[in-house]
Amino acid sequence: MKKTLAIITGLLMILMLAACSETAQPVNETASGNDNGTNKEETKTEEKSELTLEEVLSKSTMASEELKSFSVKMDMSQQMSSDSEAESMIIDSVIDMDVTTEPTAFYQKMTMSMEGAEDSHDIESYFTEEGMFLYDGAGDQWMKFPKEMSDDLLQMSSQQTNPGEELKKLQQFVDDFTFEQDAKSYILKLKANGEKFNDFVKETAAETLPPELAANGEMLNNMKINGVEYEIVIDKETFYPSVLNMIMEMEMAAEGQTIAMKQNMNGQYSNYNKVETITVPQAVIDTAVEMEM
Repeated sequence: MKKTLAIITGLLMILMLAACSETAQPVNETASGNDNGTNKEETKTEEKSELTLEEVLSKSTMASEELKSFSVKMDMSQQMSSDSEAESMIIDSVIDMDVTTEPTAFYQKMTMSMEGAEDSHDIESYFTEEGMFLYDGAGDQWMKFPKEMSDDLLQMSSQQTNPGEELKKLQQFVDDFTFEQDAKSYILKLKANGEKFNDFVKETAAETLPPELAANGEMLNNMKINGVEYEIVIDKETFYPSVLNMIMEMEMAAEGQTIAMKQNMNGQYSNYNKVETITVPQAVIDTAVEMEM
């Protein structure tokens, strides 16, 4: 089941990094104040936006094409169950990542904890043109991925690091989104299920997975999306995404069993075009042990 977890987690992370001709409906905001000791509630309603959903998505996509770097903090919970095992597996992760797009590189710190386990698991990684390096706290050792795998991951990552690319792909579901706004942001929400979204997930996986996994058509055909909910918040001033929340429920037949999985992901983007060049420290390069695959 752990091997299957790795495969499914990879597929779902693809959707992470990572929507109608109607204009945005205003979101009521309630503010409380104090006037001479008397509490007073005031409801403020924003003016209706003149931009349509297509226009907001277009502007956000164009802004993201010029994006050089950003940071993202992600909280993720994954619950897995199998028809061959009585107990389910729940994994909680907190991920902090800095990303640059030219050249493609990232630095990531992740803490994972499993329900029922006493200790959490810390993982630190660098991913640059020098290769991918990963520090496993349990083994107290830096490891370097084989070049072939690093090259595949670099190709995949270069297609996924820009959040605007995900918005571009989601434009085909423009009629399924609700479109709201508050004082600072446009708020896009999507609830989707059925074959239309299933096909989208499979196409995305085929485009972005390493070749040896993308060629596994049986694995993709055995994946079923039962439902997905997106919430995307776009800053009105910069048109950069500031929040990406996603809940996904799916099933996959693998290794003779059916795996059901629910993932809840909450991501916050920041530091647009402010992340400095990401390099692998020399000490990491000197001490890393080549991984055997």
